[in-house]
Amino acid sequence: MTTGRTLKAAGSVLAITAGMGYATQASANEDVLALQADPANAVMPSINYAGWNYSTLDQITLDNVDQLQIAWTWQIGILDSHESPPLVVGDTMYIVSPKPNYVYALDLNADGVIKWEFRPDMNLEEAVRVACCGAQTRGIYYAEGKVFYQTLDGQVFGLDAETGEALWRSVGAEIAVGETLVGNGLVVGNLFITGNAGGEYGVRGKIQAFDIDSGNLQWVMYSMGPDNEVGIGQRFNPFYADDKQGSLSTWYGDSWRRGGGTVWGYFTYDPDINLLYYSTGNCGPWNPDYRREWGVVNLDENGGLVDYRNNWCAGQMARDATTGELIWAYGISPADMWDLDEPLITPLIDLEINGEMRQTAVKASRAGIFYVWDRATGEILNTPWMFEYQDIRPAPYVDLETGRALYDIDKWMFTDVEDRRNYTQADPGRRADGTTTPDYTGTEVAYCPGTSARNWHNDAWSPRTGLLYTVTNTSCSVLRMEAGEYVPGEAYRLRIAAGTNPTPRAGLDGQLVDYNSQLMANDPVGGTTVWAIQSVQGNTVPIVATATDLLFQGGNDTGVMRAYNATNGEVAWEFRTGSRFNSTPITYLGPDGRQYLAVVASSAASNTPVAFDATPDNANRYRRSGSTLYVFALPETVVAN
Repeated sequence: MTTGRTLKAAGSVLAITAGMGYATQASANEDVLALQADPANAVMPSINYAGWNYSTLDQITLDNVDQLQIAWTWQIGILDSHESPPLVVGDTMYIVSPKPNYVYALDLNADGVIKWEFRPDMNLEEAVRVACCGAQTRGIYYAEGKVFYQTLDGQVFGLDAETGEALWRSVGAEIAVGETLVGNGLVVGNLFITGNAGGEYGVRGKIQAFDIDSGNLQWVMYSMGPDNEVGIGQRFNPFYADDKQGSLSTWYGDSWRRGGGTVWGYFTYDPDINLLYYSTGNCGPWNPDYRREWGVVNLDENGGLVDYRNNWCAGQMARDATTGELIWAYGISPADMWDLDEPLITPLIDLEINGEMRQTAVKASRAGIFYVWDRATGEILNTPWMFEYQDIRPAPYVDLETGRALYDIDKWMFTDVEDRRNYTQADPGRRADGTTTPDYTGTEVAYCPGTSARNWHNDAWSPRTGLLYTVTNTSCSVLRMEAGEYVPGEAYRLRIAAGTNPTPRAGLDGQLVDYNSQLMANDPVGGTTVWAIQSVQGNTVPIVATATDLLFQGGNDTGVMRAYNATNGEVAWEFRTGSRFNSTPITYLGPDGRQYLAVVASSAASNTPVAFDATPDNANRYRRSGSTLYVFALPETVVAN
């Protein structure tokens, strides 16, 4: 194995904006690049093509952040999880709501007076029925005088940004089979590129590109299947042999048709090489016996999976952003059976590795392992390390010669106890902790990190601190697999929750901890966590970083908006809203020249009860349902000085 690689933060990291060094090939959208160059705007989720969620605005500092005040508020009026951040372009703010997916344009010259709103006709009842994890939408996008977005029931719209008129409408999902759209996308050139959701319903993952002027579908590329449907051609050249074989041969029979690998997270884009980066969701169904020769597992001598790797669910993808061709791919969690979706942001950062500048793509993965890839080839450039506890993969986690994820056979899932006995000590009646009960079949598997070491929430990268900021989970689970058949439009998981893990929440040493989540500052160069803040109540909410070493994050734990010192995690400011948060804050420059901070505070779901028991051990005494846009700014006298 290759080890001991040293990484160093670069002085000239990937440019934040066109004005700071982005190459502007014809394939890039010049309008989007120009808007990114002006930090007054927030033109897309995560702010820039590189996925940094970092603002160069510097009015609000560590010295004056404690003087932030409410500038104005706006009541959205839809009680559900608002996971899409606002956009700001010039003197207009754009907001999209969940369930139903309405779009609002607010006048920043008039403290948020509504300029227009767009209310599409939706098949809302059916969309909500099949949506996996709520009725969320996570993105709205601007380019060339238009606003682009998707509705949960599969519609794709291009709106006139000045009037709200629908310029075109397309359909990007088949709701009858459980496929939905949750708002992830990106504008590149003349294309609006989006992905799908529905991996819990046997949906096959895909991305698709629509013409931004007409809405006409330009191409569709799938996560798995025949080469032509996956986009594999002469330019396809992954770094590792397991990925070079393509997709079709890594699936049993026609199981690829129901293979999951949906694309419901965020995209990043490198204009220099015109590559689009994203990761894919869980394999479908969760039960691996339906994707391999029944009950058969073939691991190499190091624990790397040889057969039925199920390329590419729970994997990393790099495509030509113009044609959709697949350039390279990498299986992060091959044959995933633990719901380790990977549609997380893939920040693009330039790092110095062994004295050489390398253009990299980094990932704090849902599997709890931190990766640094060469973003042109897919070669792993670091020694992947565990940033949040997991026990599925033993150290060193990845075989750097083959690129294979290393697995612990005791954590593998089987439908039948007889099959599991061929590989592990599996006995009916024996719990994972060694105690006995007649309820256990012997196929139960206790594992961490539950369904994720972290989830979809946007990371933030600061070129000033050289740190990637991530929110993580400490959960652990117990599952067993079950037999079943695929029925279009019905859930296709084939797994059952099977009790409580003896260690329901685990720290990095695997021992029980009393906190549910962490806000974590990770160093991709040193392969270490520099600081972490634990939250007992759980606080997995996206964050934004600024050029003044501030992090802003909503506080689900106690219903406050917070600012942190990005260098050490100390709380620099709090404002109590009494609500939950589910989307990243944004910062922008208002028409009056002041820097503003905006965040949507919202409830977790529309069926949240009207009132709660406010007992001392209940987080609900800190927060209530609601959906409000809060906009903060420094007093004019502070800005003037």
